[in-house]
Amino acid sequence: MEKRSVWATGLALFSMFFGAGNLVFPLIIGREAGSGWAVIGLGISAVLFPLLGLVAMMFYGGDLRAFLGRLGKWPAVLVMALLYMSQGPVGSMPRHFTLMHASLKPYVPGLTLVVFSVVIACVVFGLTVRPREMMRWLGKVLTPVLLGVLGVLFVCGMWNAPTAQSAAGALHPFSQGLKGGYQTLDLTAALLFATLVMPYLGQVRQRVLGASVIAAGLLMTAYVGLCFLAAHYPTSCAPEDMLHAIAVQVLGPVGGVCATVAVFLACLTTNITLAALFAEYVRREFFQGKISLAWPLAGTLVVTALMANLGFTGIMRVLEPVLEVAYPGLILLCLWNMIYVPRATSPSR
Repeated sequence: MEKRSVWATGLALFSMFFGAGNLVFPLIIGREAGSGWAVIGLGISAVLFPLLGLVAMMFYGGDLRAFLGRLGKWPAVLVMALLYMSQGPVGSMPRHFTLMHASLKPYVPGLTLVVFSVVIACVVFGLTVRPREMMRWLGKVLTPVLLGVLGVLFVCGMWNAPTAQSAAGALHPFSQGLKGGYQTLDLTAALLFATLVMPYLGQVRQRVLGASVIAAGLLMTAYVGLCFLAAHYPTSCAPEDMLHAIAVQVLGPVGGVCATVAVFLACLTTNITLAALFAEYVRREFFQGKISLAWPLAGTLVVTALMANLGFTGIMRVLEPVLEVAYPGLILLCLWNMIYVPRATSPSR
């Protein structure tokens, strides 16, 4: 039972991480820098650093407030709010809404972003309002479907793949992959997701490490596959349309459907997690837990739907300053907190 719990949580963690940025940016990196050194750089910034964040949070029992406490009281409050907002209704969540809409547009031409935002907000509300059921949905239902779709695309794409275009040199692809991995914001996500996952695993270090390594391994496998496809099946379309275009090259019209399913499920599962996290944050910090989770969850999704109508480019303009300032600082904070762990918060073995 314990092994099954670790595997289910590892699958759930992968599903939480693997959202819009995790699909789009590996494709961009593969197209622009190839699938060799670029994948190594991507693995460092989008797999190793988030794993570092999960492990660092393990020493604080998933308590983000204690983890940020070294910054001081008010800086910690501000950084916490920034993390939740950037991953919540003014950042990652509306970005996922726009990509889900883009994935459906070829098959439902009359579906406007305004209408879709309202409909998908209701769907996310229904899947998130019962947080105890969320881990079961992510780990046992949605994640295997997502892995199956991506697996079919990767295997078929690697079979008789055309020759990849040569990269510009070792250092350039590596730096491209390293910088592109920052765009996924997975380190930021890791710190927040740890607050959700740690209670399921308790304070046993082996469980936390096991689930984290499983998620990291699946992420790296997905990144290798996506970079390979983009390097061997070049396309000049917009980033958010690349997976669909490559899938059509690999599998024909069926590939387009597979890409739509993959994008939709990746965005949906991540949004379920982010909606639950942000709603609980609002309920705890602003209402001291005295109201039902449904109310802040509804408010979160209303703001998300409104922000989604800025479009993908407009949302990215909001996220870009956060990314440039916060990511390097969070890496240093993780390293510092792992080196100087308070004994009282150290987990049992």
